[in-house]
Amino acid sequence: METGTGVTRALLEAKKHKIHALNMSYGEAAGVSNTGLFMDLANELVREHGVILVGSAGNNGPAMSTTGSPGGTTDGYISVGAYWSPRMAELQYSSLSGADRKEGEALPGLEEGRNYTWSSVGPRPAGDRGVYVMAPGGANTSLPLWTQQRSMLMNGTSMSSPTACGCIALILSGCIAEGIAFTPCRVRRAIEHSAKKLPKVHPLAQGHGLLQVSDAFAYLKSQ
Repeated sequence: METGTGVTRALLEAKKHKIHALNMSYGEAAGVSNTGLFMDLANELVREHGVILVGSAGNNGPAMSTTGSPGGTTDGYISVGAYWSPRMAELQYSSLSGADRKEGEALPGLEEGRNYTWSSVGPRPAGDRGVYVMAPGGANTSLPLWTQQRSMLMNGTSMSSPTACGCIALILSGCIAEGIAFTPCRVRRAIEHSAKKLPKVHPLAQGHGLLQVSDAFAYLKSQ
């Protein structure tokens, strides 16, 4: 998997090029939260250089306190859990077939969508929520040529995290276009206050809820 040297270089490059948002779709188990050279560098990047860090929460659910490091254990990260929508169930997994069910009609209990069963759940060992927000966790994605296939249906918080980062990039694009000041803290607060709560998903599994791009941008404009 990743190495400490490799991911540290990634953060240094983010600082060098003054990027706005960075996704990291990886994670490993950690017994101690928010500790270590890399975590210190990540928090510095957010607090002193204004980079928004987005990371996958982990695929070790549904047990509690299963979020991985660094995404689900480091203060500076927006940790993302994996969401499964009714439309994803229909198109990606053929879950809605049957003569007694109309096209587009959700399975019982999936009307509002929910988390994938394996998506990691908070809280993290230090007591924080562990999962900050949710985003769709499945994708038809391109693959390296050596796999001898062009694409594959994949799922994981490694898919939900870049989705969330892309949503944040849309929010930032709107802010830049309209001259709205933003910081990582302001963006996090906007996401927090605009996320959609899912009624059948535990708070420790969904964090603040499902990320809403338009509502988060509207919240930033109103402040």
